[in-house]
Amino acid sequence: METRNIGAYAELHRQRTYGNTAVRMKRFIEPWVQLAAPLSILDYGAGQGGFVDLLDVPSLSDRQSYDPAIPSLSSRPGGDVDYVVCIDVLEHLEPEEVPGVLADIAGLSRKALIIVTTAPARAVLPDGRNAHTTIRPPRWWKARIAEAFGTAAAIPVFRKNRCGFKTYSSPPAEWLGFGGRYGRAELAYQFWRLRGGRFR
Repeated sequence: METRNIGAYAELHRQRTYGNTAVRMKRFIEPWVQLAAPLSILDYGAGQGGFVDLLDVPSLSDRQSYDPAIPSLSSRPGGDVDYVVCIDVLEHLEPEEVPGVLADIAGLSRKALIIVTTAPARAVLPDGRNAHTTIRPPRWWKARIAEAFGTAAAIPVFRKNRCGFKTYSSPPAEWLGFGGRYGRAELAYQFWRLRGGRFR
């Protein structure tokens, strides 16, 4: 979907590496995708991180990435997918663009996991504005997501200045399943960091 700042992000893509935040968030996201057991997944606003290829989800047979600012990823999938992840993307839109992009995601899948940053970015756009052009509190994002999908269930991300939502409901057993899987993923992440793991 074409939005106002696409050209600015295309220029940032040419100048620097971006899109690795989702890798840091993998331990919060992967358990939910595992529990949903989708056959296909799309990373909407993927950046350069290759996030969907890092997911350990045995059910997946189709992994797609879409980012309109990156030429090799700029073709929006034409059909439905089982699951969409959208990580630290929506805050880069203009406020009036948020409903349209959420509707676009909902048109691809009713099952999505969305994480948004609620504080300014370190990066600035070529016009001097902060790269996070829509900074709003979690309750604002929850309302916008619920408008598009009908459901916006808050999920734990345990990180300052971020909020996360699923666009579908989960029974108590699935929440318990998330807790166990997240605990193992967090432990693995912390051991990886202690061993000197770094993100590019």
